[in-house]
Amino acid sequence: MRIYNPNQATLEALRGSNIELAIGVSNEDIQSIANDISSATSWVQINIINYANDVIFRYIIVGNEISHNDPTSQFVLRAMQNIYGALGNLQNQIKISTTIQLSLLGSSYPPSQGEFSPDAIPYITPIVNFLASNGAPLLANVYPYFAYISDQKDISLEYATFTQQGYTDIGYQNLFDAMLDALYAAILKTGASDLQIVVSESGWPSAGGEGATTENAAAYYTNLINHVNSGNGTPMRPGQPIETYLFAMFDENLKPGAATAQSVGVCYGIVANNLPPAAEVIDLFKTNGIARMRIYNPDQATLEALRGSNIELVIGIPNEDMQSIANDVSSATSWVQNNIINYSNNVIFRYIVVGNEINPSDPTSQFVLPAMQNIYAALATADLQNQIKISTAIQVGLLGSSYPPSQGEFSPDAIPYLTPIVNFLVTNGAPLLANVYPYFAYIGNEQDIPLEYALFTKQGTTDIGYQNLFDAMLDALYAAALKIGASNLQIVVSESGWPSAGGEGATTENAAAYYTNLINHVNSGNGTPMRPGQPIETYLFAMFDENQKPGAATEQYFGLFTPDKLQKYNIASIN
Repeated sequence: MRIYNPNQATLEALRGSNIELAIGVSNEDIQSIANDISSATSWVQINIINYANDVIFRYIIVGNEISHNDPTSQFVLRAMQNIYGALGNLQNQIKISTTIQLSLLGSSYPPSQGEFSPDAIPYITPIVNFLASNGAPLLANVYPYFAYISDQKDISLEYATFTQQGYTDIGYQNLFDAMLDALYAAILKTGASDLQIVVSESGWPSAGGEGATTENAAAYYTNLINHVNSGNGTPMRPGQPIETYLFAMFDENLKPGAATAQSVGVCYGIVANNLPPAAEVIDLFKTNGIARMRIYNPDQATLEALRGSNIELVIGIPNEDMQSIANDVSSATSWVQNNIINYSNNVIFRYIVVGNEINPSDPTSQFVLPAMQNIYAALATADLQNQIKISTAIQVGLLGSSYPPSQGEFSPDAIPYLTPIVNFLVTNGAPLLANVYPYFAYIGNEQDIPLEYALFTKQGTTDIGYQNLFDAMLDALYAAALKIGASNLQIVVSESGWPSAGGEGATTENAAAYYTNLINHVNSGNGTPMRPGQPIETYLFAMFDENQKPGAATEQYFGLFTPDKLQKYNIASIN
């Protein structure tokens, strides 16, 4: 059995069962265990030693699918080491590992050429060395389903479900073996020739998406079990047992989307005179299960309240600070020291956003890239440049063409501004942030854009294959990025929302529909037509109505909550 956190009722029920257990240290507990040996000792005492006489522990899994660009990644190895130390004389009986996802691979085809991405290598190599030195396996979640739905042109259903007759031209009968061997090849390139891989998750859904049927799921599980039990191994590891954990025992009706990290955060704007104190706001985030937050300036009260919260933070550098940070390295160093390093032990920083919606015609635009470079350099002095990514947030208005989405391209004025910024992002493995508002596109062109298309409530798809305007706008940005040479750039939706009052189409009903449907869409894991199956990291705008926000009247009515902390809409759960 594999469990993802030390549920005490489960541990009690396992006493005397002779079921071998792989037990997880949840992602949100990793930082405290890494930074405090006593936390590791306490975790081991409460969840392992207290049960060790009559529960058979096989693995302790420190984190699940933590990406190299996740701020938590910096704590994984230290947490593993601290748990290992706390095990004492149980170190040889219970192995410590972590679980990765295959997206850490930069290349997977052919499998013999598999290798980790350049950004992932510094993260995974010391972990692999730790595992090899302690005789522990690396755990990996291997899902042919997700590979299949993201590339149906090149991957047949039969190949993904073990039903293909014969072999491919590279000697594989099924996708599962190819994916596993690509991981083995990648590990070999890090110097760990004898490391074993345990497949810690694999499965196929029976509903809810492309190819997700009862028949396909039955075929996959049946054939996977038969394949594993055959003892044949893989082409690169013939005859080697493949220890595999099927995902999952039950359908989980509260699971928030695909097997990926949570994708929904909320922007915390404070242009108002009636909002609750920062500490109460952080509690509101936690109460509602909101795991990510975006703020627009380094508000010290908010940063203090975030200590130990495990909320991942996107923090902004205001436009008005750009010039000084760009022109003076010491200003960048001071900013990073005061707002990042001083909090980095117990605040999880995800991105630093250098400027919000700066137009190429704005005089400030000349300072954006130098400011990003100086902030990056300041982070590097603290060895944080791989954990905290530097970016900027753009508006969709930088597109010169957006229809059809596949023909999206930046305007001639925007290209000289954005191209070097995008090159900087690609070099450093950082995403581009974009504020995507179907509301403004809708009210700007109601003749051609139906309300249903903007609200995700349209039945069927358009003649260009889109069911909603959000996907079309996002794909237009991806097409534009491709045209300036950034084929692998990720786009994070740093703002999206719908106002409940103040203008055309701004009603409580429309806003409720938009937020509900956007959350469901993002959590579905379906991606967009141009990026199927790819998570869409999205930040809802905004936590509260802001009664002092300048501009159109609608600007004051984007909140999910009222200032007295009541939900404006009947949204069961943000995540």
